[in-house]
Amino acid sequence: MAEFEGDTPSVHDYDDPAWGPLPVRPAVLRWLLLLPLTLVFLPLWWLVWVFLALCFYGVAMVAQLIVYLVPRAESGAVRVLDATLGQVPFIPLWCVTPVELIREGDPAYYRDRVDRRVEKQTRRVETATHNREHHRDLELGAHYFRGAGAGHVLRVASEQGWSLHPVLRSHPRRRLRLRHNGRPRPGSGN
Repeated sequence: MAEFEGDTPSVHDYDDPAWGPLPVRPAVLRWLLLLPLTLVFLPLWWLVWVFLALCFYGVAMVAQLIVYLVPRAESGAVRVLDATLGQVPFIPLWCVTPVELIREGDPAYYRDRVDRRVEKQTRRVETATHNREHHRDLELGAHYFRGAGAGHVLRVASEQGWSLHPVLRSHPRRRLRLRHNGRPRPGSGN
């Protein structure tokens, strides 16, 4: 069983409940509590998120100067930003999106959604030029794979050349961060 956040589960651990679908929230909870909270607090959450992003943008300019002067500081700067702004999700787990109001408990919908997203991003990676390397990273919040589970995401993504990000941490209940190996799949015509 993968105990640490950054560990890649083995093939046998995909059936571990931590990597499975998130439990279905009761309809009463979604409609009467989470929907009003989302409508009231989500805009405020986004304002705080944008404020934090602007603050970190200002700090990033100073950090860029430090990285320019001390080249080895770059990996540390990435870890610091991940440990701060990367921990604040743009759409929090308590939020209920319109899709979740309607599709909660429909694993087929979430599996198709994950399959389409991974396939689209894989095509972008395989057709990208060297100056567009940023497409090698894929981050999926729990909203994307809630009904399918993180294990399904990793199964589908690993078939297309994706693996858990080597630096940035993933958590099967909150967010998966994947990195593509950058090579075309065999038989893809590239």
